[in-house]
Amino acid sequence: MHSILLEIITPQRKAFAENVNAVYVPTANGRIGVLPKHLRLFTSLTEGEIKITYGGKDWYLAIGGGFMEVTKEKISILVSRAVHADEINESELKKAQEEAKDKIRQKGKTEERTEALASLRRSYLELKVLGHHKHRQMPSMPSVS
Repeated sequence: MHSILLEIITPQRKAFAENVNAVYVPTANGRIGVLPKHLRLFTSLTEGEIKITYGGKDWYLAIGGGFMEVTKEKISILVSRAVHADEINESELKKAQEEAKDKIRQKGKTEERTEALASLRRSYLELKVLGHHKHRQMPSMPSVS
């Protein structure tokens, strides 16, 4: 099966770098899939879940918004954040969810509520990624730090 180099980079680190068989990403117009030999493409990405297929398995990451460029040689994904399932602490995440819900219930400043909503959205996304990981009982995803 054909493969292509996929690099996922955040401002803090290179979160992933492997040859993959497919990647599925969230865009403003819906989810798109990219396979080796895909036509050149540059698109913006929305906050969401990336599905990566390689080694006969599917892997998932939660990402912040960013961009993806597809060339003949590689797929480059530049995002504000990328979180692997094995980097997620479920108990801390649930605690953060409750704190965000409390802030939303309070009639505070608009900025605080907006940040709380964003935090809550991120936590639900990360729990979804963690659920994929637990459901399949897969080994940890390799990453490049």
